[in-house]
Amino acid sequence: MLLQTQELVKDFGKLRAVNQVSLDVRQGDVHAIIGPNGAGKTTYFNLVTGYHRADSGKVLFKGQDITRLPSYSRCKLGITRSFQRTSIFPKITVYESVLMALLSHRRITLNALSSAKNFFKEDVWHILEDVGLADQANTVGDSISHGDKKRLELAITLGTEPELLLLDEPTCGMSPEETESTMILIRKLAEERGLTILFTEHDMSVVFGIAKRISVLHQGTLIADGKPEEVRASEEVQKVYLGGVV
Repeated sequence: MLLQTQELVKDFGKLRAVNQVSLDVRQGDVHAIIGPNGAGKTTYFNLVTGYHRADSGKVLFKGQDITRLPSYSRCKLGITRSFQRTSIFPKITVYESVLMALLSHRRITLNALSSAKNFFKEDVWHILEDVGLADQANTVGDSISHGDKKRLELAITLGTEPELLLLDEPTCGMSPEETESTMILIRKLAEERGLTILFTEHDMSVVFGIAKRISVLHQGTLIADGKPEEVRASEEVQKVYLGGVV
């Protein structure tokens, strides 16, 4: 098992945001975590990636207890995430943004005589081609469309060479066409790069169209976990979504 969480708990004052969540993520899976607003999905992501410290429980990555490791140490181990709000380098080019991620991850220190652009050209171009941004390599990040900014954020995360990639609502704010192309891209990256992907998403057509496994949170508690057809048939999941189609 690539990732395991064991009875994770996180409280914010009197609010229990994550309530004893035990969850396994298998290597190579595209695994969705769904639930209504306030279900605890983002908090769970923050516990896995080290942005929040769990009040109790454990996070295991490839069998190693990483519960107390800071976020940067988890990134070095191969855990990377994106956020609901796009996070890119707005004032440098698309190419430079991906290069910066690679330089940082590989701990390259440049001296005054070094030219950063001479490093990792093949790797940068490979990532840009994979996410469909090669034709915008010399465009400043602020100047590209919202959908392409989300692709750039994905490219930057790939620059950290992850094994486990957590995507927090990767299609947020996208048009239906952008949503479809982005999810096709995510499936392609998982298959071709051997990534394990854990993602949250409100669009159920996206979730059931791509996820190999689905976990459902409600008020911080895991109420369902299984294959898409098992989750779809769950009466409790149907109740949580107020009779909506899932």
